[in-house]
Order: sequence, then structure tokens, then C-alpha cells
Amino acid sequence: MSNNADLPNITGFLTIKEAAQILALAERTVYEYVETGRLPAVRAADILLIPQEEVANFRRGNTGRPRKNTPPWRISSGKNVQHMVLIHVQIRSGKEDTFFQRLDLIRQENRHTFPGTVIRSIASNTAHPEQITIILIWRGTVMPHKEDINVALEALKKDLMDELDWDTAQYTENTVLMHT
Repeated sequence: MSNNADLPNITGFLTIKEAAQILALAERTVYEYVETGRLPAVRAADILLIPQEEVANFRRGNTGRPRKNTPPWRISSGKNVQHMVLIHVQIRSGKEDTFFQRLDLIRQENRHTFPGTVIRSIASNTAHPEQITIILIWRGTVMPHKEDINVALEALKKDLMDELDWDTAQYTENTVLMHT
């Protein structure tokens, strides 16, 4: 295959790699969508090109099997109680794009997985997108030592030091009373 740097810029079309970055998908997944007809593409020599408009309008759809029943509420007992850490922090002014690029790199490299977590999420506030909430939840039976959690948090903070203003961070530790 040709090096993408050798490709001329063809207005209105994206390479598989560019489409994958925009859609936050693996390149292989984009190839599969093209092969199955979910994303139309044209071949230019040995390169597949996808119309930019198709990428912009693409919707992944539901993954997995649709739920037939809503799961019931549960109350954990004994040592299996869930523990939650919430961190509220601001994106530094002008660093929004870099922050999202850094998140994508963290995802691609599968870093900062916080061993033992049953949920780990990074969310933006709908009304104030510059406000980020990091959510980490462990079951009591697999909760690591506090020192191990602190080491993992420090590594995340170091990785996002330029993008997030850690001086604004507010931390809360919670015990989950009821969950699904």
C-alpha cells in the first residue's frame, strides 16, 4: 500500500485511517464497515476512500444484544459493596482538542485501566463541557489498596497534566448503596 503522506488531498474524501480517527474506531472496524456495505467507499489505485459526508452522517447503531428487561436494583452485601471515586476537574483553556486527542491515545494504548474497576468513565458536563468528571468504581472484593489507587491516579494526572487543571480537582469517595 502507498504511504498516506504520498496521497494527494482529494476534496470530499477520507482515507480509512482518517475515517477511523474521526469515528473513534479501529481501522480494521472501518474496513469491516466498508466490506459489509455499511460505509460506501471508492478505490483509487490501492487506497480505499470514503466520502467525507458519509463519515459525518455515519451512526454506529447499537452494539451487542438488545436488552429485553431492565435490570433490577441491587444492594450489595458484605465485602462486595461497591466503592466509587469521583474526580471533578477543569480542562485548561484552549486545550480541549489536545485533551480529546490524549483521551483517544489513552484508549488506543489501553492505559490507565485502574485494575479491578467494574466501571471507569470520563465524562464531560453537558452544560459546561470544560468540566470533566472521572468515575471509578470497584467492588469491595477486588478493591486495590489505597496506595495502589493513588499511584494509578498520579500516573493519570501526569499523563493529562498539560490538558487538565488539577489544581481545580475535587475528589469524593463514595459507597454505592444501590445499583443495577
